[in-house]
Amino acid sequence: MKTAAVAELKNRLSHYLRIVAKGETVTVLDRGRPVAQITPIHAADDSFRRLAAEGLVRLPLRKLPRDFWRRPLAKASRSVVGALLEDREERF
Repeated sequence: MKTAAVAELKNRLSHYLRIVAKGETVTVLDRGRPVAQITPIHAADDSFRRLAAEGLVRLPLRKLPRDFWRRPLAKASRSVVGALLEDREERF
């Protein structure tokens, strides 16, 4: 694992990105203290795959549509409070 001070990282960013692209992790130091890590993308992807194998997350089947975040929310057929009160009545 490589380390780089913030100033050195700013001055030689392309160099450190090439190191990361080769699969290494770079730890960023601020006044000698580790503050961040730059890791290859595939390492993050592997983490999601491991979590999916453990059944903790589901991987996407396809990309989201471009307008996904601008779509209007679906209207609820009834209120949450009403459903909660109904659920509590059934228990007692």
